[in-house]
Amino acid sequence: MSGEIKIQRGPVNKGIQELQSSSQNLNTSFSKEIQGGNKLEIVTRFNEIKQEYDEIIAQFTALMTKNIQSTEEAVTSIEATDEHVAHEMGLIK
Repeated sequence: MSGEIKIQRGPVNKGIQELQSSSQNLNTSFSKEIQGGNKLEIVTRFNEIKQEYDEIIAQFTALMTKNIQSTEEAVTSIEATDEHVAHEMGLIK
């Protein structure tokens, strides 16, 4: 065991890209708002639920994007710390 922590950036980047892709391609196949002269209570409730759903999806997407950014920053920070520690230990000249 070398005592060195090595981050394999390739798998990390692949995972981050998959998360970004999943977040961007999130299936929001909820029916469009029902319009027309229909005054049924169910139509009103459906439209309210759809609006709430759209808001939740937007919040989820924003949170996922923020988590992806935090992950990228954490990996970069770990790499920098690893390099600094290795340099201080004389592993990198």
